[in-house]
Amino acid sequence: MTGGIIKRTAAVFGITAAVLAIAASAPAMAADLGGNCCADLEERIAELEATTARKGNRKVSLTVSGWVNEALLLWDDGFESNQYVHTTEAAQTRFRFVGEAKIEGDWKAGYLLEIGVRGARSDRINQNDDNGGTSANSLNIRHSAWWVSNKTYGKIWVGQTSEATDGITEVNLANTNHFASASWGNGFGDGGSGFFLRRKDGGLSGLQWGDFGTAGVSQGVPGEGHRLNVIKYDTPTIAGFTASASWGEDDVWSVALRYAGELSGFKLAGGIGYGEWTDHNISADNRGAGATQDIGLSASILHVASGLYATGAWGRLQDDGLAALYPTRAVDDETTFYFLQGGIQKKFLPIGTTTLFGEYFNLERGAGFIPAVGGGTPLAPGNLGPGTLSDIASSEIQGWGVGVNQNISEVIDIYLSYRHVSLDVVTTSNLGAGAVKSQLEDLDYVTAGAQIKF
Repeated sequence: MTGGIIKRTAAVFGITAAVLAIAASAPAMAADLGGNCCADLEERIAELEATTARKGNRKVSLTVSGWVNEALLLWDDGFESNQYVHTTEAAQTRFRFVGEAKIEGDWKAGYLLEIGVRGARSDRINQNDDNGGTSANSLNIRHSAWWVSNKTYGKIWVGQTSEATDGITEVNLANTNHFASASWGNGFGDGGSGFFLRRKDGGLSGLQWGDFGTAGVSQGVPGEGHRLNVIKYDTPTIAGFTASASWGEDDVWSVALRYAGELSGFKLAGGIGYGEWTDHNISADNRGAGATQDIGLSASILHVASGLYATGAWGRLQDDGLAALYPTRAVDDETTFYFLQGGIQKKFLPIGTTTLFGEYFNLERGAGFIPAVGGGTPLAPGNLGPGTLSDIASSEIQGWGVGVNQNISEVIDIYLSYRHVSLDVVTTSNLGAGAVKSQLEDLDYVTAGAQIKF
C-alpha cells in the first residue's frame, strides 16, 4: 500500500517538474523563431485547415446544434418495480445541421437535417425489456428538408419535416416539454407498445398500455401532427399569427393557425389545427377504407411578474376505417383527450429559472384493436382478469403528476417528475351483450434526468 502511494507521489512530482521545465524553456523557444515566425504560423494554419471539418462552400451557412436527453426511470406496476436508464422520447436526443444562403433581395434558401439518437426508448420499455425493442440503440432521420422563404410571401418546405399540425397540442410557455409534454404515451407506452398491463391478481396481461393510447395515425395524442414527407407552406407572421398548410404521403393534409404575443404583462401562446388522412395504407393500424380526421388545439398563458402559468390541450380523432373494418360490430370510432398543466416559473436561484408544476391527463378511446398486426383482429382481452368478455368496448386512461425543472445557464435542464396513471377497460360480448370492467393495477413512475444543449 505504502509503496503504491510513494510511486504515485513520485509520478506527480515528475510530471510537475516536466511541466515547469517546458514552461521555463518556452521563452527561449519563442526567441528562437527569429525571422521564420510567419512561415511557422502559415504552416500551422495549413495543418489546421487540413485536419478540421469544414463547410463545402462559403456561400451557404452551417450551424451544428442539438442536445442529449437521458434519464433514470423508477417504476412500480403494483407487483413489480425496477429502475431503467433511457432516452427521454418527449424530446429525443438529437443533432442537427441547419443553414441558409441569400438569393436576392428578401429571398433566402436553406436546409434542415436532423438525426435522432436513441439508447433505450422511454415509450417502448416494459417489465421484460429495459431497452425498448429493436429500435433501441439506433439513429433515425427526423428532418431532411430544404426551404425557400421571403419576408413578404412566407416560407415553403419540401422533404421529410413537420406537417402543419406537428406540435399543435404541445404549445407551452413553461420549460417542461422536454420531459413533461401533453403526449403522456412517451412515458408509459404508445403505438401498441410500452408496459404490460398488470392484473389485480398479479398476473401480466398480454396487452400493453400503448394498445389503449391513440391509434397509429396519431401515436402521440389525438389532433397531434407528425413528421412526414410533405410540402408545407408557412405564412409570414402578422400581428402574432402564423398560418400553415401541408400535403404529402399520398394523401395526408393538414392546416393550422398559431399565435404568440404579450398583453398587459401576460405572455400568450396557442394553436389550433385540423388534419385528414385519406390513404388508410399510411396508417400504422389495421383499418378498412375511410378517412381519418383529427383536430387538436392548445394554449398557454404566463404572468411575467409572478411567473404563474397555465397550459391546456385538447384533441379529437375520428377513424372512419374502423367501422369499415368491423362491419358487424357497433364500433366506437372516436378518441378524445385533454391535458392540463399549471405552476410557477421563476428565477429563485442565481443559476437559472426554476419551474414547479402539477398536471392532469385524460384519454378516452373507443373499441380497441391491435395496431399493425395481422388481419385486423380486435384486441383479445381474455387475460385482463376474471369475467372478462370477448371484446373491448371502450377504455379510459387517467393520470396526474408533479414535477420540477431547474435550468442552468440556459443550456442545461435538470428535471424530476412523478406520474400516476390508471386504466379502465370495459369489455362486452360482440360489443353488445353485457359489460364488464376489468380489474387492473395502476402504474407509478419517477423520472430523473437532464437535457444538455450544444
